[in-house]
Amino acid sequence: MAASAPARTGAPTVLGPPPRHRPRAALAVVLLVLGCLLAPPALAAGWARAELTDTARYTATTAPLSRDPAVQRNMVTAITDGVMRRVDLSPLVDAVPPAQRPAVRERFTHGVRDFVATQIRGVVTSRGFPALWNRVNGTTHASLVTALSSAGERTVELDLQPVVDRARARLVHTVPAGARLIQRVHVSGTTLTLLRSDEVAEVRGPYAAVRTLGRLLPVAAGLCLVAGLLVAPRRRRALIGTGLGCAVGGALLLAVVAVARDYALDVLPQSVTPATGAAVFDTLTASARTGGLLLGAAGLVTALAAWLPGVLAGRLRDRRGLRAR
Repeated sequence: MAASAPARTGAPTVLGPPPRHRPRAALAVVLLVLGCLLAPPALAAGWARAELTDTARYTATTAPLSRDPAVQRNMVTAITDGVMRRVDLSPLVDAVPPAQRPAVRERFTHGVRDFVATQIRGVVTSRGFPALWNRVNGTTHASLVTALSSAGERTVELDLQPVVDRARARLVHTVPAGARLIQRVHVSGTTLTLLRSDEVAEVRGPYAAVRTLGRLLPVAAGLCLVAGLLVAPRRRRALIGTGLGCAVGGALLLAVVAVARDYALDVLPQSVTPATGAAVFDTLTASARTGGLLLGAAGLVTALAAWLPGVLAGRLRDRRGLRAR
């Protein structure tokens, strides 16, 4: 009986896919890399589109700010400053001799300011303020959407007159003397300009781009990832690579949001305190940061779920080989 030929050793191990699968593998790599690259901007664009175009969502997102102490303090200061710029003390000052008018005006100015600030603070910290806050925010956001979506030049303003009206009504029921003062001294509300008419025209282009990209990028990223996984000849390796790529994309999105936060706090107007700016930015970007965390976590879980079965199967084969010997 002829002896069997000895097994040849040293044969090269094929690490890549078979030659007939290489075009598919290359296409899968391109699609998966593109999908991983598109995932972070797709999340960011989807978040921006939702917050910029959906008034109901924006109102729900900003609702917790009505209870934030820093926002409340900043609002009291802003509204009081706006009211004091429109306070006419002439009816009170003209009743005293001319020589005493400067001192009387200064004393009345401080007194009226403290009085107005107290009443505004009472409104801002009241139980009914969140509903008023949502109404003011909703009206302002709807005005912003209309200005950016239609032709023409218009200024977008945050109208805080409803807060002043609520303070005036509060005075009538709680402080009769204050109500008489309000009747004698002309006090009007305040508006904060968010976008001037010339700035609205400049923002329309980016706004339209966000609306388009917020709809197309998530679809494009999802299609690239799904198509890449379907085309890949070695799906387990493709899943591992895709999961790691998405995890990196999620971390990148979180880093971009952190850098944008630092920049936004550096360029705040003087009327907005850093604590208020941080609270507003964190509230508005909460869903974007959550999306980055979910993308990173989903990527790591996917990569781990695809990697573990292969490792366990390899160890099981090694154990069987040892037993066979």
